[in-house]
Amino acid sequence: MKSKIFTYDVGTNFDYRLFDIIKEYDKDHMIKTLYGKIRNDGLPGGRASSIIPDFTMEQLEDYVKVCRENGLSFNYLINPLCMDQNENDPVMGKKIRNFIHETYDIGIREFTLNSPELIKYVKKSFNDVRITLGLYAYPSNIQHIQYWADWGVDEITLDHSFNRNFALLRHVLEVYKESSISMRLIANNFCFKDCPFKLAHGCVASHSGNNGILMDYYLINCAFRKVTNPRSMLTSEWIRPEDVHIYEELVESTGFKHFSLKLVDRTRSTGFIERVIKAYLSQSYNGNLLDIINWPETKNMSIGKKTAISPAAGRPRVKNEDMIKPEVLIQYGDVMRFPEIFIDNTKLNGFVEHFYKNNHCSDCLCSDNILPHGQSSSASCGYCSSWYDKAIHFDKDEIDRWLSNASELLNSLEDCSIYK
Repeated sequence: MKSKIFTYDVGTNFDYRLFDIIKEYDKDHMIKTLYGKIRNDGLPGGRASSIIPDFTMEQLEDYVKVCRENGLSFNYLINPLCMDQNENDPVMGKKIRNFIHETYDIGIREFTLNSPELIKYVKKSFNDVRITLGLYAYPSNIQHIQYWADWGVDEITLDHSFNRNFALLRHVLEVYKESSISMRLIANNFCFKDCPFKLAHGCVASHSGNNGILMDYYLINCAFRKVTNPRSMLTSEWIRPEDVHIYEELVESTGFKHFSLKLVDRTRSTGFIERVIKAYLSQSYNGNLLDIINWPETKNMSIGKKTAISPAAGRPRVKNEDMIKPEVLIQYGDVMRFPEIFIDNTKLNGFVEHFYKNNHCSDCLCSDNILPHGQSSSASCGYCSSWYDKAIHFDKDEIDRWLSNASELLNSLEDCSIYK
């Protein structure tokens, strides 16, 4: 059996079949936690409420019980970038705290929080609750880590910038190896490296309620940039299953004691989550890398399904839908069905070695990402792009059709002409 020093956290869509999937693939019991939140808790999170499963508190209590029976903990998410100052609102402030007590009473002992106020409240209220700091706190350096450790969190979700900065990651693990703090990275997210819009996008998710999401300008724009220049997909700081052993070896060599990889995404279908679990636990995937990372294709999403067992057809429910032009809603549905791009994961063996040996990303401008294709600079780096011909394949005609449609939709969002 492998060491518990290196473990996994997996997002749940509340499908009970996940327990059988974990039993099938996790023979070494490396998955320690399932994480998620219910739609109607009245609280914001890291995802729009309208695209997460519709579970009652009674159903949540049973799911948490089954987690315990299977040797798993459950981490409840109250992890938005912005709480809209509701932590100290006279009505919502009490509601939030009452809900935390209700979840505690049904057996939940782990929460992911970003609000400094709520972290302090939970730590004062319970002596047996473990707090994970979420990604939206964006701890990107050792000073941030120390601030949050002093604030009382038990686990820190490190910024994506740590994923390929092995020198910084090693330094942090060495500094905190004797502490009780846990660290984790998100393995299969698909954000742009150093995305300047991450705060704005996080705010959109924080303020998206049960009545539907706003047409997600940031998500569409992100996809548009990636599809325009598929080379840029290689600059995103994902971790391939085949490269997990590098992180395992790093943790072991530093003597760090509590490290995990977070596998996303809880808004995805059970088939997607199973594919991700199998790939990362076996440290191997023979297929399209986009099929196991957080590329938000409609076919992989569990939109509005009560049990979230299979992906729903079409698009997410949109806020103010009755005010939007019908042709725009159709266009949005079409745009959310992304063109087929194949990133051959088997062709990326050795890709990560460059970053392990000599990472200067913070000093460089990524060609075909920050710098448009064909543009150069004295600070440019084209390493990721150099793997493009070897690993990425697509139908240019399909790409061009999608880009035309997406460009038109983005223009309509920018001038607010989507409405009747």
